[in-house]
Amino acid sequence: MRLHRLEVESFGPFASHESIDFDSLAEQGLFLLHGQTGAGKTSLLDAVCFALYGSVPGSRAKTERLTSDHGGHGTTPRVVCEFTAAGRRFEVSRTPAWDRPKSRGTGTVRQQASVLVRELVGGGWVARADRLDEAGLLLADVLGMAKDQFTKVVLLPQGDFAAFLRAGADERRKLLEKLFGTARFTEVENWLAETRNEARQQLTLAEVERGELLARADEHARVLAGYDTEELSGVAALPSAKADDEAVRVVGRWRQAAAAQVDEAVALAQSAADDLATARRRAGERGDRLAAVRRLQGLLDLQRLLLRALPAHRQAAERCDRAERAERIRPHLRRMDDERLALEARERE
Repeated sequence: MRLHRLEVESFGPFASHESIDFDSLAEQGLFLLHGQTGAGKTSLLDAVCFALYGSVPGSRAKTERLTSDHGGHGTTPRVVCEFTAAGRRFEVSRTPAWDRPKSRGTGTVRQQASVLVRELVGGGWVARADRLDEAGLLLADVLGMAKDQFTKVVLLPQGDFAAFLRAGADERRKLLEKLFGTARFTEVENWLAETRNEARQQLTLAEVERGELLARADEHARVLAGYDTEELSGVAALPSAKADDEAVRVVGRWRQAAAAQVDEAVALAQSAADDLATARRRAGERGDRLAAVRRLQGLLDLQRLLLRALPAHRQAAERCDRAERAERIRPHLRRMDDERLALEARERE
């Protein structure tokens, strides 16, 4: 939000019409409102807040006390504030409720509060709202802040900054996220947290599968160990003729068991290879997403730099345009100078 102009009349301590050109004050960057106690510094901030929200901050929020006691008889209290917000320029004219003198006779008549919101469109002012409720909704949407947030973050009058610092962490976080547009960083943080949780779940599943594979390998080892100790000892106790036949049968069973175990091991190895390929592919996708987020952040930073340079570029473009127009009339000016010199010479002759 940027202020351009503020006008007050019969408002607070300002009895007559007063006007402030903030564009002139801000030509050199920052500016300071200073003065002795009671000079009206806080009243200027009250005027800005009243124009935008229809009331003033803190204990001074009673609108019936806003009218100046030193204004002219029958002078309408009024505040006009011109500002730019969200790329749009508005003018808000607002009057508080006040008691005006009767047109006939003596006494006063209660005059209700009024407001008029206009927007600068195509070089002309267009009325947008003239009712208090409509104006409140329009300005709240344009400014993006309620009155309490505006007074705590933008105005910070007379010690309210300390109240902002004492606010709860959740309240300050929500307000700062809304002001500085950090929601995208929160979304990135949430995405990274979700990705971390998915990776942890996959790691847990892999650990469980690894434990199952180790248990099955241990079981097969025990089976092979049983063949060595039991069947071979039984074959050795047989006569030599029968021992040969029985040994052949035992070796055949071992061969079949070993072939089955080899096939199972190959299947398990292939499954593990597929799982590894899937994990690598997912890791590559996460890396691509993170790189995209970083590129997006870089583009956002570049956008902010370009937006900062936009006013200077526009000024340079305007100077170039003026220079081009001046260049077109240069020959005419030279011809006029030549004709003037020739005329002066003839006059001297």
